[in-house]
Amino acid sequence: MNDDIPIRFYDVADEYATEAAKPVGESERDALARYFQLLITRLMNNEEISEEAQQEMADEAGIDAQRIDEIAEFLNQWGNE
Repeated sequence: MNDDIPIRFYDVADEYATEAAKPVGESERDALARYFQLLITRLMNNEEISEEAQQEMADEAGIDAQRIDEIAEFLNQWGNE
């Protein structure tokens, strides 16, 4: 676990991992938590998140770009609950 990433983002990453189509490895956990931190922070700041921005955040966090669409769907569903 990365001390720079608040635990709440690990909680979101863990929840995503239970629903992900492709299994999430333990080695991906930090990267996913960082991606959720970047993404949710932008959402909370009411910033627009383009496909390009999602790709940039994925690159910065080190996640597989193939997860971007699935994560967006997850967050949309998660936000509606």
